Amino acid sequence: MMSDNSRIIIDFEPISRRLFYKKKENFYQLLVNSSIRVRSQCGGFGTCGKCKLLVQQGLKYLNPPTDSEKKVLSEEEITENVRLACQCSIDEDQIDHLKRLPQPQIRVFLPQESLLEDFKILTSGLNKGVNLNPNVKKVFIEVERPNLKTIIPDFERIVTALSSTTKINKDHIEPSIEFESLKKIPLTLRADNHHITLTLYEENKIIDCEAGNTVANNYGIAFDIGTTTLVGYLINLNDGKIYSTASALNPQTAYGEDVVSRITYIKNNKEGLLKLNASVIDAINVIIDEVCAEAKISPSQIYEATFVGNSVMHHIFLNIDPTYIGLSPYVPAIKKDLNIRSKDINLKINRGGYAYMLPLIAGYVGADTTGIILSSEINKESELTLAIDVGTNGEIIVGNKDILATGSCAAGSALEGAHIKNGMRAAAGAIDSLKIDPANLSVRYTTINNKKPLGICGSGIIDAVAEMLKSKIITRSGGFNKNFIDHESFTKKNKGVEFILVKKEQTSINRDITISQNDIRELQMAKAAFYSGTRIILNFLNKADEVELKIKQIFLAGAFGNYINKSNAKFIGMIPDISDEFIYQIGNAAGIGAQNCLLNVNLRDKARKLIKNIKYVEIAVAQEFQTEYAKAMYFPHLNLEYFPSLTEYNDILKR
Repeated sequence: MMSDNSRIIIDFEPISRRLFYKKKENFYQLLVNSSIRVRSQCGGFGTCGKCKLLVQQGLKYLNPPTDSEKKVLSEEEITENVRLACQCSIDEDQIDHLKRLPQPQIRVFLPQESLLEDFKILTSGLNKGVNLNPNVKKVFIEVERPNLKTIIPDFERIVTALSSTTKINKDHIEPSIEFESLKKIPLTLRADNHHITLTLYEENKIIDCEAGNTVANNYGIAFDIGTTTLVGYLINLNDGKIYSTASALNPQTAYGEDVVSRITYIKNNKEGLLKLNASVIDAINVIIDEVCAEAKISPSQIYEATFVGNSVMHHIFLNIDPTYIGLSPYVPAIKKDLNIRSKDINLKINRGGYAYMLPLIAGYVGADTTGIILSSEINKESELTLAIDVGTNGEIIVGNKDILATGSCAAGSALEGAHIKNGMRAAAGAIDSLKIDPANLSVRYTTINNKKPLGICGSGIIDAVAEMLKSKIITRSGGFNKNFIDHESFTKKNKGVEFILVKKEQTSINRDITISQNDIRELQMAKAAFYSGTRIILNFLNKADEVELKIKQIFLAGAFGNYINKSNAKFIGMIPDISDEFIYQIGNAAGIGAQNCLLNVNLRDKARKLIKNIKYVEIAVAQEFQTEYAKAMYFPHLNLEYFPSLTEYNDILKR
């Protein structure tokens, strides 16, 4: 790759890959030559239309749409800056001008249908179990046939038969029926000689009816709507078993990598909210189709869906303007839990089905945090416990059986690979762990799926910085140790030096994979956000109760929290100095919370009661925030007494 063009950077989302422009390469060739697999049936000749991308920044520096694109793309797509990767390239006349602009000069979004990338999305988590008591039940009944002596309407005869079934409708409240189901009754009742299966919602609301005995086909689906990823779990409500799981990258990343940028997009674009809402609904419906195909059922056999997500994701999913969540005093439109008809939000499940949204807590602390509290049962712990949902927007919970407080910190997307020179999301070829030999600075690493290195993901970045500290390559302030920069493991670039993790001949991109000074700064900001946020919540509790509380155990939630080396996370000062045996990685706890609320309706009451007693701390506006944040920028912290077990720091330079 020509170093002369290393000053021109193209950011590809949602895969968080930062690529350097190479002369006379179109975007398709640039991606393929960087081992990023893109759909194409025509081999990049512009005839199949499979390699669509959306240009979000820098459109004016690209070649105009080609004749091939005008044939394949609609006028609306071209107007909205959709291009074909194989036809899209940088205008050579703009090269010199581009080199003088701040990096990255161009930002591109790759829709999921254009990608063949093998992403690693966490779907599992620690599940403490839940008693089965779903909101949806199915009951098979035999209905008395009508006759001329006693002319009783179909619905009334169904109610009589249902009332005799004591295990359902135990309170003998007269059932109601949804209009859609009522219209089906006459034919359905007679299709199998008056044998019929009713689907009941909240014990006595008939939301569907089917001929014969279909009790076994009673499904629900739980969703975790993350800022970056979506996960859906298809569950049989009769036995609580997960029948299928599917995941996808959140297509909203086309409009911004974090919630703040998405709020900004909505504020600045008339149709912004509608576009973001449609994109996530479409992606969720695709997941529904996928899990149903795998389980060999129809989406009409899914009767309820439960959802968790942060406050902004919650609002966008419901087509509610999230603008005022992003403005002081950070107020959501609603925080109570909601039951919504599936057809009202275009959700592709049974027409009579419902969507249940877990309650929000406050501001940026949403239903995903509620899900974590429910699934982790942090509120039952005797020891003071810290739970962190590690992601682009980090949620922090501190509590036990006596007290519960929470807040949100803007950790940024560095841990997702964004803003890191060779960063990428957790996908095949990403360096996910590594060790550095302090004797010769050689690097040993592993990659996802054992593919040749493409870049480095969040867990690898934490390992890299922790190992660079242990090898004294960097100082506690995050700067490179000047005693090492002449070592062969360093390479000099236009903007300074970089430490080489993998030589170019060992990669699949024919370029060194390095850690730059800016990469270290990005990680420092992310880890400082988490640690300072934790201290601010702890300070709040100490002042409120006039005690000296200390965290005794840690729950690491979320995909990133599940895969990181917890010892290295502690070593860089991302989490408090707790013995590794008391640091638990609990996986997708938010998703487990959504599942549990699907399986046991009583947990919804529990959630309502919990959020009334949770103390919310607005971290970013706390008086001590800037001071705490600045101190936490050091590795592991400005005050080493907070990390007494990390004796290695006695030999690491401060600056």
